[in-house]
Amino acid sequence: MDSKWSWVKGGLALGILNIIILLSGNHLGTTTAYAQTSGYFIEFFTSKLIPISTWIEGTCGTSGGLQVSWQWMLVLGIFIGGVIGRFIGRFIHGKAITEEIPKLWCERFGNRPKLRLVHAFIGGVLLLIGSRIAGGCTSSHIINGMSQMAVSGIIFAIAVFASGIPVSMLIYRRRDK
Repeated sequence: MDSKWSWVKGGLALGILNIIILLSGNHLGTTTAYAQTSGYFIEFFTSKLIPISTWIEGTCGTSGGLQVSWQWMLVLGIFIGGVIGRFIGRFIHGKAITEEIPKLWCERFGNRPKLRLVHAFIGGVLLLIGSRIAGGCTSSHIINGMSQMAVSGIIFAIAVFASGIPVSMLIYRRRDK
């Protein structure tokens, strides 16, 4: 079995998934599930924060509790899939996939898995905060928005690449030897 799909296979699979989700009257996105979950925990400890929190605004309300939707199940499946992938990688290759540090990372930052995990965590938190501020994540804006030719999706995609490319060039710049 190939370890990676070609862009054609990935594009076709994503297109079919997008059509199915669109025909069902939904949209692909994951940040709402994170906001619902955080709203559930906030409401558990103090319900006074719910009405004033922009993080969870429009996701939980004050009427009560976590709404387990298909998007919430998708996020749970992403987590479970990652855990299963780690164990399958350990079983097949003798080590977890996360233990394999990419060569480019090692050249720039050294073979330091804990530093990589810290960077990934901070990046994930910043991505979630930015997604909530933007009113949706990359899957919602770029995949769904651009496929529907939504102006917001196109602008968001331009902004992602216009900021992502220079930042990656800065982080992974070549060092003169």
